[in-house]
Amino acid sequence: MQGLLLSILLFTKKINHTANVVLTIAMLALSIDVFHSAYIIFGYYKEMPGFIGITYAFPFLYGPIFYLYAKLISSSSNDFKLKYYLHFIPFFIVVIYGIAFVYLKSSEFKFALLRGEVETPLVLELMNYLKPFYGIIYVFLTIRVVRVYNNRIRNSYSNIERINLNWLKHLTIGLSVIWGVVVISYVVHAVADKNIEMDGFIYMSASVLIYSIGYLSLRQPQIFDQVINKSEERPEPERKTKTAEITSYQKSGLADTEAKSHLDNLLRMMDTDKPYLNCDLTLRNLAEKLSVSPHNLSEILNTRINQNFYDFINRYRVEEVKRRLAENESQKYSLIAIAFDSGFNSKSAFNTIFKKHTGTTPSQYRKQLT
Repeated sequence: MQGLLLSILLFTKKINHTANVVLTIAMLALSIDVFHSAYIIFGYYKEMPGFIGITYAFPFLYGPIFYLYAKLISSSSNDFKLKYYLHFIPFFIVVIYGIAFVYLKSSEFKFALLRGEVETPLVLELMNYLKPFYGIIYVFLTIRVVRVYNNRIRNSYSNIERINLNWLKHLTIGLSVIWGVVVISYVVHAVADKNIEMDGFIYMSASVLIYSIGYLSLRQPQIFDQVINKSEERPEPERKTKTAEITSYQKSGLADTEAKSHLDNLLRMMDTDKPYLNCDLTLRNLAEKLSVSPHNLSEILNTRINQNFYDFINRYRVEEVKRRLAENESQKYSLIAIAFDSGFNSKSAFNTIFKKHTGTTPSQYRKQLT
């Protein structure tokens, strides 16, 4: 029921509608899968055999759906491209064979199928063994999309807590655990010729997955709504190699003297105007202040300072925190208050970034000053 309610909420979201529709399909499929499991476990199939096997092809949906959701939610384009349907070829193969072999058969045949008295067609048998590996492949593809996206947004945003997709990475890792259990059960069956009943664990895990997504959607609505300033252009998810980035910058036409001049202006502005105190500062905002294009500013940061925008701005914020902590009046304020006044907007991000730049936690650093 939770999954069905969440599906309705996702489907009615107007922002990133295509991505949310894709996720809605996953939620509905997971919900039906869980209900079908209860339908079999509690013996309801004896009275209503018509639903036996309707979810057999569903495992071939989850991997592509979560992968495509990650692609859509992390892309500047929210269009569902025609080539995306190719990811569902295995699903349609199983559905077609299922219709011919199971769904249109008599109740007696379906009961015999559950008891293992009917030989399964070779294609369905093969697909059955391939489905966990198919799912694991998409786990890695989804994690890669998330990793690339999280790396890309560091070139455009100084605070990424609201827009990173770490929650999706954790969710995908959860899927990998479920698929891993399925693979283990297959291996045990092949080696020891023993069947391990894992349906209860798998479907319980699927239920937890549904509730986790619901929890995240309520706690972090900006993840599902993608609350990003409309004036900002979301960075593309494709990841460039270092060589490709350098080649791209070489084609920008930015002369060395011009780059040096912009760099001097940038460093001067950082010291005098302190734009990093604005927690919502973006590459585009800073570029406008310097009267330079965002691409050229990114080039200057990456080639002249060897830092992305995120690390560059937060290094200044850390130094601002350190400067304020060194003042006598700092004892009047909490660490988080000082952090927020210095441009941070998240306690967890502040702690992580501060330790990255100083090698110690904020509280430990403060104790060292006393």
